[in-house]
Amino acid sequence: MTARRVVAVVPDLFFATRISATASQVGVSLEMPAVAAALEIIRNAPPALVVIDLHAPGDPLALVRALRADPATRGLRVIGFYSHVERALRALALEAGVDEALARSAFTARLPAILRGDDDRRS
Repeated sequence: MTARRVVAVVPDLFFATRISATASQVGVSLEMPAVAAALEIIRNAPPALVVIDLHAPGDPLALVRALRADPATRGLRVIGFYSHVERALRALALEAGVDEALARSAFTARLPAILRGDDDRRS
């Protein structure tokens, strides 16, 4: 059986390390491309889940909009996380097409279930 594949666009070293360690623990295959390379990687081999740090440098919401505009990727589950004080960013992310936008604390608490795919809640 092939491991569930997740692409995480998370340049923040603290969260990238935490996601990587959790993915290893739950048996998930993880790729962590830079924002600029993510769209091509996701298009070439659509994963089960895309995780995006909504505070990533560049324009992570442009990535979300591009995923939603492409027939090959529009149905992918996309979860974004943000600083709990950035409520406006949450609204913008949902508007752009993120399925679920979570405060970092909620994202971290639910991370194993999110990566395994057994926490498929929708906002």
